[in-house]
Amino acid sequence: MYDTDLTDQQWELLEPYIFKAKPGGRPRSTNMRGVINAIFYVLKNGCMWRSLPRDFPPWQTVYRYFRHLGASKAFDNAFRDMYERVRVKDERNPEPSLLIVDSQSVKTDKTAVFDTRGYDGGKRVKGRKRHLAVDSAGNIVDVFISNANLNNVKGTNKLFKSIQKMYTFTAIDLVIADKGYRGERFKKYVARRFGGEVEIGENHTSMETDFVPAKKRWLVERALGWLNNYRRLAKDYEEKIEVSRHMIRMAAMRLMLRRLCPVPRKGKTWI
Repeated sequence: MYDTDLTDQQWELLEPYIFKAKPGGRPRSTNMRGVINAIFYVLKNGCMWRSLPRDFPPWQTVYRYFRHLGASKAFDNAFRDMYERVRVKDERNPEPSLLIVDSQSVKTDKTAVFDTRGYDGGKRVKGRKRHLAVDSAGNIVDVFISNANLNNVKGTNKLFKSIQKMYTFTAIDLVIADKGYRGERFKKYVARRFGGEVEIGENHTSMETDFVPAKKRWLVERALGWLNNYRRLAKDYEEKIEVSRHMIRMAAMRLMLRRLCPVPRKGKTWI
């Protein structure tokens, strides 16, 4: 057993969303819990699919199911429902009224499709950009992946489209962002899609207080830090951009499962 394996309680929450075998033919012989455990193992430890330990299902089988899960509506439903469960557990409304957005540019591996890479002149990174939205508790709402040279505002607009497609809520009172989102275009995006306003948060530094993070905006920075704890996400190793997005969403799913069913470990964090 590995420390990335699902507990019985976590599997009980996730199992109903695993798509069933197609009717006809031989019954499914693959252990789906083992498949999910293998995916989490790759995410956390950063190994190649081919390097999976032999006590998991064959790596070809694990990768095939990983791709099927990423393209399935069932995973969207699982992601949405787990997110709402986490909010209810924290005694919050299932639907957020505030979103905090930011982007992170990461280098890509040489296997990445050339057309999915770009150069972020501000961060001086050649690769892809992760556009992330979190709520007031720091829970990851969704992520969109683009070329690193895509403007933050355009990338976040595509992220908002994804959020509206997956979730039922359409009204967001406030969106908090950094200086990279200043301008009327972003305000119009937010007003048109959610009917909300935009607040540009800025960090402050002074002789008396040193560095003071902007109110609420640090939550999205913390979420990006959580993702960096997954070695597979330290760099974008995926060939296709949709696989990269699914990797991040699987990591977010694991974070939510561990919030819903904590695994106490002395001297270690829950993520």
